[in-house]
Amino acid sequence: MKKFWIIFLFILKVSFIGFGGGNALLPVIQNEAVQKRKWLSQEEFDDIVIVTNMLPGPSVIQSISYIAIKELGKFWGSLCTLIAILPHVLFAFALYIAATFLPLEYLWTIAVGVLSTIIGILIVFGWTYMQKTRKLIKLPLWIFLFLFTFAFCFFVPVPGNLPILVMLAVFLIIALIALFAYLKHKKEKRKKC
Repeated sequence: MKKFWIIFLFILKVSFIGFGGGNALLPVIQNEAVQKRKWLSQEEFDDIVIVTNMLPGPSVIQSISYIAIKELGKFWGSLCTLIAILPHVLFAFALYIAATFLPLEYLWTIAVGVLSTIIGILIVFGWTYMQKTRKLIKLPLWIFLFLFTFAFCFFVPVPGNLPILVMLAVFLIIALIALFAYLKHKKEKRKKC
């Protein structure tokens, strides 16, 4: 039962920091679940990042649900996630109602502060992953992917720049690179034999 409350407090912490959506919270989840508590290995966390970003729905809920179910079992993990998320739903509803009474200038100030924090967190998280994959993906490919994504998001109107298209393009490029690397490795292995 002690573990239930530890995971409950973890979910409360993650969901109260929850400005910016899933990708902005992944470093917080990684710090707590991988580094501090050792509930997940780094490889397992990387798999969660990949899978939750490909599935529809909020990736934070999927990630923390996976952790809770893994540690507590299906029933207690699901119950813990549901109970821990309910206060935040009520808090968000109260903020929505309170925002109707706040002057617009305050809302803009809050939005600027929150957005700049989210951007900073995402840049650090992206930089960390780029450093980890530096040996696997060379700098010219990183530059190409960045420029392609930037141009796509900047020049294509919002209804047309569906993230799935970028994901598919990146997936195809990485799949081709992995295929060529595999074939090259296989060819070198044959030469050694």
